[in-house]
Amino acid sequence: MSYWIIVANASRARFFEAVGKDCQMREIFTLTHPNSRQHEGDLISDGAGHVMSSATGGHSMGGENAAKQHEADLFARAVCERLEQGRNKGSYAKLYLIAEPQFLGRMRQRMSKPLQNMVGDEFAKDLTMASEAQIRAQLM
Repeated sequence: MSYWIIVANASRARFFEAVGKDCQMREIFTLTHPNSRQHEGDLISDGAGHVMSSATGGHSMGGENAAKQHEADLFARAVCERLEQGRNKGSYAKLYLIAEPQFLGRMRQRMSKPLQNMVGDEFAKDLTMASEAQIRAQLM
């Protein structure tokens, strides 16, 4: 029986596979999304407008960090698509998610019901730079 362990944040997702009772993990691939690491200003070519009002003063049009949030959403979708491909191929029996809290929420929003049913457990932590031993310890 094979398990997949996904360790992710908005710019990197490491996919591990654990097989058998000893649960020795091996990293099978990594997805990266460099745009999530860029500064907000570098992601947008035409900044949000600025409105002056005599009653309230000036304020910006558009949400703060909207471009970074959009990039995180795109990456969450890409990670979930890869998980869905693995589910459809029968590549794993259970799925374990370890992700930065906001990114974990983004992934949950994009998971199909069948994919959600594959999740054995999830942990809201960013361990993308952790060693395999540290990741394994989180799962124990």
